[in-house]
Order: sequence, then C-alpha cells, then structure tokens
Amino acid sequence: MYALMTLLSAGLEASAGVVSKKVGTARRRRVIHKAEPITGDTAGLREINGRVAAGPGGPVTAPLSGLECAWYAVTVYERYRAWRPGPLGPTDVIRDIRVAQQLAGPLHVTGDTAAVRVDPRGADLELGDPVFSEFEDSPSGALAARLATMLGDRLRPRHRDRTVGFLVEEHVVAADDPVYVVGQARTELGDLVIGKPAMQPFIITRTSAMRVPTGQD
Repeated sequence: MYALMTLLSAGLEASAGVVSKKVGTARRRRVIHKAEPITGDTAGLREINGRVAAGPGGPVTAPLSGLECAWYAVTVYERYRAWRPGPLGPTDVIRDIRVAQQLAGPLHVTGDTAAVRVDPRGADLELGDPVFSEFEDSPSGALAARLATMLGDRLRPRHRDRTVGFLVEEHVVAADDPVYVVGQARTELGDLVIGKPAMQPFIITRTSAMRVPTGQD
C-alpha cells in the first residue's frame, strides 16, 4: 500500500458535503454516452461496472476513522466568506474550496469484461456520505496538526481573514462494493488502467450506469 498525497495548487469549489459535481450534468451525460465497456487491452474512453477488490497489499486502514477498507479518500476544504451580486447589492455567502486530498493509492475494480486498476487522481468522487466529517476552525488545531503529519505540510488559509476554517471528510470503499467508473483506458506495466481523460469528466461513483441521472440540469 502506498499513500497518494496531493496538495492542490488550484482549488475546486464544492458545496460543504459534496466532493464533486452532480452526475447529471450535461458534460457527464455526454461522457457516459460516449464511453464503451472496457474489454481486454483497449484504449480510449471506457467504462466499467464492477466491484472493488483489495489491492495486492491487502486491506488498508483509513487514517481518520480507523476503519479497515479496500480504499479511502481524505479531502480537505477551506471554508471562507465571499461576496456575490444580489438584487439589493452584494450578498455575504459561505463557500468551500478543496485544498488538499490524500488517496489510498489505486482503486482495483473487477467487472464482467475486465479487471482494471483505477488511477483516481483528478476524479469526481461520488461516494455517498463520509464516514468521518469534522470542522477545524484553526490551522494550528489538533486536527490540523494531524493533517499536517498526513499530508506533509500544514494547512495554510488562502483567504486570510475571510477564512472560517477547514472541513475534513473521509470516504471509504470496502471490498466487494459496487462502483461505476468512466475514464481514459491505457496499459501500464502490463496492467489495464483507467485514469483521467483530457478535458473531460473522470467519474468514480457508487451509482451504476443505469441509475445515473439523465434528466435536465
């Protein structure tokens, strides 16, 4: 097992309890429509409906919840005050921006047509409710110190006096959990790998392809 640690240089705005945009966006619908089921040594935009398997090193332990699982993701959001235009003038709003993430290496998925190693970097994760969620209101607090050890760097407020604090969430995926993945297929060291496509959504979700919303945005 290896830890995949990324400090993001440019954050992605997200709502407080949500890791990614909703699956029903037009761009996602187009990608899902274009993707073909992965089979053998195929390249290009591919999809897989399958179940999660533990990696070669066996189960891992999620660092914040302590749960044994096949894979986990820890995501840190900076919460800050901002302004937006309104009919009566600027309105004070609270926003979250993703500033750091730690992933438990690759995600191994076995489907009916292939077994793949998913490189989850850059994916839109739709994994349901987090198993750990806590708010840290100080960059020098106990949770912030714990995260600094995990991530290799301390949390740095990007919005200075407008920063409210940091929301920390952890999601876990257990062996045999169903997942649906859409991304760019390639071969790497003899393995079939799905990773982020260029300029297109990269989807990892617990929702099967047939349950992905297709209604209006």
